[in-house]
Amino acid sequence: METIDLLKSNELFSHLGDAELRIVAELTKTRTIPRNTMLINEGDTSDAMYLIKEGKVDVMVTNENGEQFVLSTLKYGDNFGELSLLDDHPRSASIVTLEKSVFIVLHKTDFLRLIEHNHMIVKGVISYLCQRIRFVTSIAQSMALLDVYGRLCKLLLDLSKQDEAGKCIIESPITKQSMALRIGCSREHVSRIYNGLVKGGYLVEEKDKGRVIIEKKLPSAW
Repeated sequence: METIDLLKSNELFSHLGDAELRIVAELTKTRTIPRNTMLINEGDTSDAMYLIKEGKVDVMVTNENGEQFVLSTLKYGDNFGELSLLDDHPRSASIVTLEKSVFIVLHKTDFLRLIEHNHMIVKGVISYLCQRIRFVTSIAQSMALLDVYGRLCKLLLDLSKQDEAGKCIIESPITKQSMALRIGCSREHVSRIYNGLVKGGYLVEEKDKGRVIIEKKLPSAW
């Protein structure tokens, strides 16, 4: 049932009924990977999709100068490697585990047999890919239209969630290095801006609770 619940929480399979989910679950395998492991290298060839059952991973790309950029951090219920189920091209990004992680793995041969007989899965794949295109477009817009400060503010807001009182809280803060990788700048630059926001009372670090509160509206410019 755990695998079925995981599939049900995933965008690709959430529209399927219990009977269809059981069929998909029977085709999957479980894999456990240690922390700080490069599970997938950008440019590798592979034929499997991964769903995260436990743990977190970073999705990373590298430019021609060897500089790394974190596209996103994935957690329970998220998936990666889905493009390998549909084409034979090399992996478009690297995947690194941030902690010990457990994955549900679906291989291409099994997936292709599924979609031959289930058009609902095909519909789900198309819908999911459209969402991913919009996500990548939003990243490109941020990089093109916002300066470093603007990108950092957007990242902080994206990481936060509003509590019942309406405050924006980042429950699982990431390191300044991870912030820098995500917005395409140096760690020193991020630290300078971030520390300034803390000093100005815009960000409040509750280290005992392991969270950050966006105490008031962030300035429109640095």
